[in-house]
Amino acid sequence: MQRHQINLQQIGGTAALINVAVTVVTLIVALGFIGAAALADPNKLMELAVRNPTPLIVQDALKVVSAGIAVVLILVFHSRLQNDFPRLVRAATCFGFLSVMCLLVNAGLSLALVTQAVNVPQEQTGLNSPLSMLLDRRGTADLAAQGSLNGLINLLGMAVILVNGLWYLLVSWASLKTNRLPRWINYLGLTMGGLSLLPPLGIFVLVLGIPWSFGLGRALLNKEMA
Repeated sequence: MQRHQINLQQIGGTAALINVAVTVVTLIVALGFIGAAALADPNKLMELAVRNPTPLIVQDALKVVSAGIAVVLILVFHSRLQNDFPRLVRAATCFGFLSVMCLLVNAGLSLALVTQAVNVPQEQTGLNSPLSMLLDRRGTADLAAQGSLNGLINLLGMAVILVNGLWYLLVSWASLKTNRLPRWINYLGLTMGGLSLLPPLGIFVLVLGIPWSFGLGRALLNKEMA
C-alpha cells in the first residue's frame, strides 16, 4: 500500500510539472492567438472560428489534457488525505471529478461549435461577414441554436472554475492541517480557491496555478514528502 502511494505520488508530481507547461501554453493560446476581445465577444469568437479555427481547436485539446492531469492530482490528494479527513476528502474528490466532467463537456461542445463554423464555405468570406454567412447558410433558427450552445459552453466554463475552486479550498485546508506540503503551496491553493468563487477572476487562478503546480510537483517528487 505504501509503495502504491509513493508511485502515485511520483506520477502526481510529474503530472503537476507537466501542468505548468500546459498552463503556460494555454495562456499563450488564449491571450496571444485567440485574444481577449474574442474571448469576451461571442460574435468575434465565431468570426475567428470561421477564419482561423486552429487556436480554438488547440485550446479545446489543452482542456482535455488539463482534465487528465486534474484526474491524477485529484487521486493523489485523495490518497494522501483520506485517512486524516475522510468525509472532507470524499467531498473534495466529488467536486474535483464534477469539475473534470464539466471541463470535458465544455471542450466537446466547444469543438462541435467550431466544427460547425468551419463548415461555412471559405470562398464566401470575401463577400460577406462570417456571421452573415452563417445566417444565410443555416437560417435564423440555427444561428439562435448556436447562440444557445455558446451560452451553455460559457456556463460550463464558469462551473468548472467555481467547482474546481471548492476542490482547491478543501484539499488545501486539509493539506495545511497535515503539514505534508510546504505551507506556501497550501496558502496559494486557498487563495486560488477563494478567487475561483468569482468565475470572472478565473484568469488569475490560471496564472497562480503555474507556481502552485510547480511547487506541488517539486514537493511530490521529493521522497522526504512521502
